[in-house]
Amino acid sequence: YRYIGDMPIKSIKAYNIDTIISELATKNPNTLRPMGKKTLRDIKNTASRVFDVAIENEVSCSNPAHNRKIPRRAPQGERRALTLVEQKLIVNTMHKMRIAALIMMLAGLRRGELIPLMWSDIDIDNFKITINKSVEQTSSNVFSVKSGTKTDRYGRVVEIPIDLAIEIDDAKKVATSKYVCCKSDGGMHTPTTWKRMWANYIKTVQKQNSDAKYTQINEITAHYLRHTYATLLYMSGVDVLTAAKLLGHSDIKTTIAIYTHLEKMMVDKSVEKLDNYISDSLFGGTR
Repeated sequence: YRYIGDMPIKSIKAYNIDTIISELATKNPNTLRPMGKKTLRDIKNTASRVFDVAIENEVSCSNPAHNRKIPRRAPQGERRALTLVEQKLIVNTMHKMRIAALIMMLAGLRRGELIPLMWSDIDIDNFKITINKSVEQTSSNVFSVKSGTKTDRYGRVVEIPIDLAIEIDDAKKVATSKYVCCKSDGGMHTPTTWKRMWANYIKTVQKQNSDAKYTQINEITAHYLRHTYATLLYMSGVDVLTAAKLLGHSDIKTTIAIYTHLEKMMVDKSVEKLDNYISDSLFGGTR
C-alpha cells in the first residue's frame, strides 16, 4: 500500500506509475539505494500485465503502465561472472560464509533463496536442493519469509554437482543451526547481519588473494556468483531450456539473453585469438 495499493484500479493514472518508477529509481525504500533498470522494467511490465487483465475483465478501460519510460539515471546493474582465480578463491578461502558462496556459485541460488535455506531442504543422497521459500526485506532490518521464490510461487528443485554435495555434507556435520547459512547465534540472517558477515568474508577472500599475489579483486556479490553459475552452465554445454529451469527464470528470454551475451563473448575471444595468430605467424608480431 506504499504507492497505489489502496487505490481503486480504475483511478490509477499514468502519472501514478511514473511517480512510482521515478521514486524507486531514486531510492528503494527497502534497500535505501536506487533501484536498477532491470528491476524497474520488471515492475513496469508486471503492472502492465495486471492492467491488461483488468481491461479484459472490464474493471478498467485503460492501461496506465503501457509505454511508461524508465529514467536514464537509473543504474544499470552490473553482473559479471567470476574469473577462474576468483572462483578458486571462493573454493579455497575458509570462512563461515564459504558454504553460502559455494551454493550460490555452483547451484545458482539467489541471496533471498539462500538466507532461509535449511539443511532439511537438501537431499544429499540424490544431489538435490529444494528451493521452496525466499525472503524479502520488509523494513530497514527485517527479512520476511514467503513461500516460493522470486519468480515461482511453487519454487524449484536444483540438481547439484557431486563436489558441492560433498562440501554441503561436510558443513552439515559441524552445523549447530537449522539454517545452512546463519548468523552468529544460529538464527536466520537479518539484512544487517548478512551485510556485515558478507563484508567480512569478502575481506578474507581479498586478503588471501593479496597473500597469493593475484590480480586485485575489489568486490564479489551474490549477483556475480549467480551469474557465474549461469556461465558454468553455458560453458559445460547445458541447453538453454534446462538452464532456465535450474536458474528459476520465469521467462526463458532472460536465459536466452545471458546465453547470447556469453556466446558473443566467446566469438569475440576466438576472433582475438585469430588476430593474435595472424599477427604473430604472418606479420612477425610487428603491428
